[in-house]
Amino acid sequence: MENYLPLLSALVALLIGLAVGKAWERYKLQDGRWIDRRRARESPHYMLGLNFVAGGQIDPAIDELTRAADIAGDALEIRLILGNLYREKGQVGRAIQEHQQLLQRPNLRKLEHANVLLCLGLDYKRGGFVDRALEAFTEVLRLDPENPYALSNLEKLYEEQHQWGEAYLTRQKLAARDGEAPKVHHAQILAFLENELGLESLKRGDPREALRRFQAAVALDARNTPAYLNLGDLQLQKGDPGAAIATWEQLIAQSPERAYLAFGRLEQAYARIGSGIRFPELCRQLIAANAQDWRARLALGNHLGAHGDPRQALELLFDALVQNPHALVLHQAIWHTLSQLDLARALVGRYVELTRDAVFYLDAHICLRCRYRSTELLWQCPHCHEWNTFVEERIAPAKDSEATLTS
Repeated sequence: MENYLPLLSALVALLIGLAVGKAWERYKLQDGRWIDRRRARESPHYMLGLNFVAGGQIDPAIDELTRAADIAGDALEIRLILGNLYREKGQVGRAIQEHQQLLQRPNLRKLEHANVLLCLGLDYKRGGFVDRALEAFTEVLRLDPENPYALSNLEKLYEEQHQWGEAYLTRQKLAARDGEAPKVHHAQILAFLENELGLESLKRGDPREALRRFQAAVALDARNTPAYLNLGDLQLQKGDPGAAIATWEQLIAQSPERAYLAFGRLEQAYARIGSGIRFPELCRQLIAANAQDWRARLALGNHLGAHGDPRQALELLFDALVQNPHALVLHQAIWHTLSQLDLARALVGRYVELTRDAVFYLDAHICLRCRYRSTELLWQCPHCHEWNTFVEERIAPAKDSEATLTS
């Protein structure tokens, strides 16, 4: 019997340890009294509040979660959610107050402290208190160095302040944290940041550094359109039109849907080196590769109209109109070409027939992430601050009743 006493004692100690651990997991000492954490999660008010949160009903969610917090003795996680809901509602001051009060609680664990600071940083960011938001996110990273939410928000703040170098370093930390899986996504964003650093170098009068940055952007992401455009512009300024042409042609090979951004540049550069015939050839190649490429038809039509062939130009413009009947820039080109042909009755009649149901509009672009609209193609959305999310918007797609957006 005595031989079993040590084993029995060990089992009893193990059971006591498990019981204490379960109690510690369930109960928490707060302001001199024990709080039952499970009680908060089992409250019908808590469950109902989460349902309202999921449904985007902020006011009833706040009411139910407030009741749940009262029952549970102001559980930290519920107060954290309440502060976030106040922020989403636009009551930033109330959100800051909620989260600051949570920071005053004694015995906060390290990660709890970091989570509260993260929410407070989001409050400051929403309220426009940039310096305080930067401090909060920086402190989160001191407590939790690889916190992805603090890193991504810190990067966005740096981008909003045009602190491109700091944004670049922060994105590198995010990339190192995430490993290989999202490597392409990080490379794309780093390429845009390299491009911005190149533009910053140009403003400082350092074209050599700008050249290095634009080349680095292309190396990171072979489809980075603004880097190709800026690199070609810089090469042309340095008196090397051949290199500029090669750069812009590489852009078209990598991203033919963005080719139109280089059309004007290439047309002038080809003429500069005495190879004007290459531009219409390029446009015809793009049209052959993509029958719906209305911009290549527009560019070729304008080119032919400017070089004494308005009738062929008008045919191309009419073909482009079939693909995108609402683009104002197309109609302006057609009006100009019809005027060159003295408004020939048959051609005017054909134009009227093609545009009978068209609504003219400026070339519009829309952010796929937040639906922000812009009349120009932007590389970073000014509303949600995401990179490369704009596509061309169509009022009514041509020859395709299902698609609503085309890039």
